Parts: sequence; structure tokens; C-alpha cells
Amino acid sequence: MGISSKYYFSDFTLDNYKRILSIASRNYSFRFFNEEFIDKSIILRHDLEFSIPTALKMAQIEAEFGIKATYFVQLHSEFYNTLERASIISIKEISNLGHQIGLHFDTHFWNIKTERQLDKHLLIDKNIIEKYTGFKIKAFSFHNTTEFILSCRRAEYGGLINVYSDYYRDNYSYISDSLGFWRYERLENWLKEENGESLQLLVHDGLWQNDVLPPRRRIFKVIDDNANRLKSLYDNYLKKNGKKNIDWEGEL
Repeated sequence: MGISSKYYFSDFTLDNYKRILSIASRNYSFRFFNEEFIDKSIILRHDLEFSIPTALKMAQIEAEFGIKATYFVQLHSEFYNTLERASIISIKEISNLGHQIGLHFDTHFWNIKTERQLDKHLLIDKNIIEKYTGFKIKAFSFHNTTEFILSCRRAEYGGLINVYSDYYRDNYSYISDSLGFWRYERLENWLKEENGESLQLLVHDGLWQNDVLPPRRRIFKVIDDNANRLKSLYDNYLKKNGKKNIDWEGEL
């Protein structure tokens, strides 16, 4: 078995995401974290790690099927700036498609060691996201889990639903695409089993691309795409304001 087959590289394209959702939408209802549990339901969770533009594309695909998801936005990401204009516009577009916005919370940024610190700093990040987006944040997910984080199993912290709480562990199966390959079970196989269980499904934006790529190349593409976006932003700014833009060839 080759590396591509072993890790199902071809699963992680946007076209295949659409195909998988078409299977899921026929047999399962999609719920938000603040809605009551029902049988054969899926809570679709996006932890925004790498690319808000890719997240918007996934939100648009979901909307085609009437599927609703929760997009957990990180305030301290090193891959994107949540508070820049383009990000805020895209986050609002995601919400307008019928999805909820949550907080993807980084305990490592705050060096959190206790649940009291967790309550305090969740409120800080929550208030910033709400201030800039205008949305009411209802739930949070942890970024880069540790032994301490996984021990935080209360239903709420900082007044927000904890998606890692005992309630979701006890009532939902769990599948994730973390690191760019299926964790625990391949999603398509789980859907086709039709076992009647409910599922919390975690997906990450930059790990889904137009082309079939290994996980590392998918993330490198996100980085390259953002670099090209910033270069265009700079060139367009100078052109718009009639300023000189000088390179080796001279003035552009």
C-alpha cells in the first residue's frame, strides 16, 4: 500500500468534501452545540487553524446541502489574523450562510494551568471576538490539547459550552482530520455503516484543497497562497495611491 492510499490523500479535496456531505445529508441531521441531542445527528465542527478563505469555501459547500456547522475562530493564530478586515468580512459571510461562530481557544498563549485561569482568559478572548464580529459566542474548542486540557470536562467554562465536556464524550462518536488524515476512523466508512450513532465531526480548513496533496503540502499551499495575497495587497496599495513601487526592473 502506497503512502497516498494508506492516508487517503484523495479524501481531502473540496470536491470530495462535497461528495461526503451529500452522503451525510441523506441520513443525518446537523446540529449546533447548543441544541439538544437527537439520534442520528452530526455536530460539524471547524477549528480554524490555517485559512479563513478555505473555511469560507467549505461553508458555502455546506450551505448547498442546508447543512449547518460551527466555525471556531482562533484569536492568536500564527497563520492568519482574525481581526484584519478581510478575515472579519469572511467570518461574517460564514455566519450569513447559516453557520455559528465559536472561539478556538489557545491555552498555551496564556500559559493556563488552572480552571480558574481558564474561566478568566476565555472571557477576554470571547469579548474581543464578539466586539469585532458582533456575534454572540456560545461555545469554545481547545487548540492543541494537553493532559490538563483534556481533564477540563465541565459543561461550561467562562460561560461558554465546552465541546470537550463529558456530555459530548458520552453522547457522540468522534472523528477528526487532525494533521491531515483521519483520526479514529475514516469518515466515509463511518457514514456508510449507518450504525445509528451520533457524531461530533472535527475538520480543519487548510487540510482540504482543490488538488490531491499530502498533508504537509496542503499546509505549505496555504502559506504560499497567503504570501501571494499579501504581495498583491502591497502592490495594489501602492498603485491605488499613485506611489512608486521599485523592483530590480525599475518602477512598476
